[in-house]
Amino acid sequence: MSKYTTPKLYTGKAITFVPKGSTKSKELAKNIWYVNYTYEGKQIRVKGDLNRIKDASEKEFQAQVLLESIKLDLANGYNPLDETQWVADRIKETCSLSKAIVHFKQYHKENNSRIKTIGTYMSKLNALSSFYPNILLLEITTKKLQAFIKAKIADGTYSQASVKSAKRTFSTFFNVCIVEGLIKINPYEGFDKKINSTKETKEQHTPFNDGDLNTIFTYLDQNDMYCAFFCRMIYYTCLRPAEIRGLKLENIDLVNNTITIPPSVKKVTKNNEKEIIEINESFKPFLEQLNLDQYPNQYYLTGDSKNIIGEKRVGENTPYNKLISALKKLELNEKGYDLYSFKHTSNIKKYMNGWTLAEIMKANRHTSITTTEIYLRKLGQFVDIKTKAIPVI
Repeated sequence: MSKYTTPKLYTGKAITFVPKGSTKSKELAKNIWYVNYTYEGKQIRVKGDLNRIKDASEKEFQAQVLLESIKLDLANGYNPLDETQWVADRIKETCSLSKAIVHFKQYHKENNSRIKTIGTYMSKLNALSSFYPNILLLEITTKKLQAFIKAKIADGTYSQASVKSAKRTFSTFFNVCIVEGLIKINPYEGFDKKINSTKETKEQHTPFNDGDLNTIFTYLDQNDMYCAFFCRMIYYTCLRPAEIRGLKLENIDLVNNTITIPPSVKKVTKNNEKEIIEINESFKPFLEQLNLDQYPNQYYLTGDSKNIIGEKRVGENTPYNKLISALKKLELNEKGYDLYSFKHTSNIKKYMNGWTLAEIMKANRHTSITTTEIYLRKLGQFVDIKTKAIPVI
């Protein structure tokens, strides 16, 4: 048995008198019109905007549109007694990929994701949206995702590192869409793992060789004291660039030789607790030269791109751009050097000087040896075995 009766249009009382200069249809249009039906025994009346329309022919046209739309909605499961769920279902069915991406970005902003992380996600998702313009979210399938990746590999856009990044992005994106109730199944599941790129991955975070390290610091000391200090701090503390940018003078304790890293600037904030690291004696002189006690405690340690200490936090890309500018002038910009190169170099030099993996892990505040080993993957480039004798068998 049907839940509802067939909707019908009611146009009010029949017209029995037409004034001079008018017509029967004009007089009829003055009545209150509505669409009427019952749903689960309850009478439903829908007027819409019909009774604001004065033109008779226009009112008749819009009335038929309203009537047919109600019939269609009911046929598609519309429940006038529970509109919220029906509207939610329609939003899912009509949500485009581009709208879902905007929703995904807002989701990460509300969850305080790092700007750089969001940027990485968006570059891959916007590329997917451009590849499939005007597509609905529900129309994205595993096959379509694979076709997109294959196309990016074929035109030379994606290296293997880019492919891995895209896969991680898609997995995360569609999982969030599931959490938000936009889809039920992640189309990334079942993605063909054999789809790989042979394009050489551009080197990044490359450790400095001794000659280049000396060259860059000599140049920075003479031309950019801010960048010189920032890079040395990465080398000696292994703090992340974002963490250094967020440190205030109140976080620096030269008496007890400690730096306090507040939760607000940490990359990993699961425990929501501050961390304290020791200031190495090799780095302490560079801090002492800044005369920290001359400034208010709320000033940022690296808040001024010229004078180092400043009242406001510098932009996210300021230290990076200053380093890249120097590398270009020294013609060292094609070797894969960047800010993280100082951290990789520091870890390799520690290991070469007898530090254990556990000690290096602690210095980096890593939670696993596996993460620490990533920073030592280029260790072989710094080991000379030419004079080593191979034991005789």
